Amino acid sequence: MDLKNEIENTQVIIFAGGEGKRMSDSNLPKALQKVAGKTLIDWCIEFYAKHGLKKFIILVGYLHEDVENYVGDGSRYGVNVKYSVDPQGVEKIGKGKAFKHAIQTGKIDLNKRAIIAYPDDIFLDENLPTDLLKKHLEIKDSRSIIATIVCTSGIEYPYGVVLSYDGNVVDEFFEKPVMQIPTNTGLFVVEPEVYNMVEENVEMESEEAIEFERIVLPKVVKTGKLNRMLIPTGTWIPVNTQKELENAERILQERNNL
Repeated sequence: MDLKNEIENTQVIIFAGGEGKRMSDSNLPKALQKVAGKTLIDWCIEFYAKHGLKKFIILVGYLHEDVENYVGDGSRYGVNVKYSVDPQGVEKIGKGKAFKHAIQTGKIDLNKRAIIAYPDDIFLDENLPTDLLKKHLEIKDSRSIIATIVCTSGIEYPYGVVLSYDGNVVDEFFEKPVMQIPTNTGLFVVEPEVYNMVEENVEMESEEAIEFERIVLPKVVKTGKLNRMLIPTGTWIPVNTQKELENAERILQERNNL
């Protein structure tokens, strides 16, 4: 495997259109919220750029000018950045419509595979981008895989679990247990065949928001061509709320102080 060549043949698509309304500064898009001294979009771009990935397409929506002005052409990260702005006049976009619009407007190179990522996901394994690409390529040809999804092997359940074996008296209580359920982290590798599935299955005229994971991924699963990569519990930090941002701040600051 010529990994250098495969990296050159891989683009990074970042979904960065979200609002930051569940965070302390609701006037900023989510991608520009700061954690441990950097914006989420900084963490995201730098995470992939350090592995030699150079071509980035950022899908933006809410306050997109702020993201574009902050990131620029990507030169300060040593990469090239293009933008796809959510189409005007389309209600309830969702990631599926944003994805299709980027395809239709020529922002995505249809001849190159893509890593799909979100700025509000922070990964603690610095080798993950390369390891993910290697795993995907190792199985792609032998099993005709067209996508690989990254899952954490377990996740902390956000509530207490109360078990009663007779339906009344509590026998066991667990506060926020770690559930050993493979959980989607939102990180994928997709081959160009997936772009065709986006175009075929996402209706831009729909009155509902269309999510890539809800509409397109089940189609990939039915073909038997979706691979899974498991990463250890605790190595993925989702950042969707102020509480999660504060948790990410604590974890990253502790790592920096080691």
